[in-house]
Amino acid sequence: MIQGVLQFHDLQELCRPGANPRLATVESWAKREGIAYRYDGKGGIWTTQDALNSALGVRQAANSVHQYAPEDIG
Repeated sequence: MIQGVLQFHDLQELCRPGANPRLATVESWAKREGIAYRYDGKGGIWTTQDALNSALGVRQAANSVHQYAPEDIG
């Protein structure tokens, strides 16, 4: 991973650890999981750590987080 960017080989490992799956398999997995991705120009795909976390429900996407005022808490 390069500073928050998951490259194709990272996604392959997440999709099927140790199996080195093909692009079609990784794309299918990403679509099924709702992971936003882009093509890398080298025959693979890439995404960001934030996009992966958001799709998998690990944490909300930054633009969907409601900001609370201090007076709202309590």
